Amino acid sequence: MSIRMGRVGAEMQKALTVIIGSKLKDPNIDGMIAITEVDCAKDLKTAKAFVSVMGADKHATVAALNAAKGTIRRHLSQELKDLRTVPEITFFADHALEQGNKIDSILDSLK
Repeated sequence: MSIRMGRVGAEMQKALTVIIGSKLKDPNIDGMIAITEVDCAKDLKTAKAFVSVMGADKHATVAALNAAKGTIRRHLSQELKDLRTVPEITFFADHALEQGNKIDSILDSLK
């Protein structure tokens, strides 16, 4: 990954956290949502945002975020004025937290 893609991904991660937390009014997006990672394509036309959801149905929340990605992209273009074009975002569920908890429980059972 190039330095530029890493910087754009980090800035998008910060902006998405603010947008989802304060500017979206969708009742289907509830629970505690954290953007864990944003992977941008080399041409910066598309991006994958990985979402961790706690306290709500993960798949329904990710589907609601994908349904609202036009609105999110519009807000993102207002936040990231340095980009010529804002990447098309696709949201995916992040299972890293669940896998970490599973590994911890396995290690605890071995003790």
